[in-house]
Amino acid sequence: MRVRGVLCDLDGVVYRAHQPCPGAVEGISAARASGVPVLFMTNNASRTPGDVARQLTGLGLPATADEVLTASQVAAALVASEYPSMATDGGGTVLAVGGPGVGTALEEHGLRWVDTAAVRAGLASRPVQVDVVVQGYGPDVAVADLTEAAYAVAAGAAWVATNDDATLPTERGLAPGNGSLLAAVRHATGAEPRVVGKPHAYAYQEGLARLGLAPHECLMIGDRLDTDIAGARALGLPSALVLTGVTTREDARSAPESMRPDLTVDSLVELAHLWGAA
Repeated sequence: MRVRGVLCDLDGVVYRAHQPCPGAVEGISAARASGVPVLFMTNNASRTPGDVARQLTGLGLPATADEVLTASQVAAALVASEYPSMATDGGGTVLAVGGPGVGTALEEHGLRWVDTAAVRAGLASRPVQVDVVVQGYGPDVAVADLTEAAYAVAAGAAWVATNDDATLPTERGLAPGNGSLLAAVRHATGAEPRVVGKPHAYAYQEGLARLGLAPHECLMIGDRLDTDIAGARALGLPSALVLTGVTTREDARSAPESMRPDLTVDSLVELAHLWGAA
């Protein structure tokens, strides 16, 4: 196997909390030195690409915002593609629910957006017509935010979710993730969101478009079978599971075919043969 580009998950692959994973800096640096571009792809929708790039740089992996693809950016790209008038002539409003990364991604695509506070502030004088809800995770998302999302979805707004991860790993354990927040709006409205983050195809398609590569030319590296690997398998991308995150070698051996990686490695340095560095 030889690859021309890499889609690389972050949490559990490149870093855990504020520390680099074993072999991550060396492995990614070797790929870059061999001329293989690396696009960091994350379901974390709360932070901006610039924030992520600064963290990577601080860990010894110099990166720019252009080398990061967040689930918020994927959601914004979908809205801009499927509702082009919203990006060209301001023909609609997006309600952004989540962290700063959601609104920043919408702005990148020229989409007019409001937050839930603006919607509530306009109730008395100028009610805001919400055409699309983009919902992502944010550490400060509250019941009031989920309520506004539910009102808009129930009134007919399209509903796009950055990802549906049920949990979010933290230093104290697993916290409710965006999937858990989506469940509240789903239960209140009976609606189903359009989910774009891994393992759903749109995230990988957007990543491949960024790199300008076909699926068979690109390697997906991740630490989760049910998101990183399953999504890659479904789209025909070669995949590598790295054991620096949540999955064990035994998990990989016993996984169904639809979630089985092409390679399982202890750290990223073991992938050097794929770009001719060993």
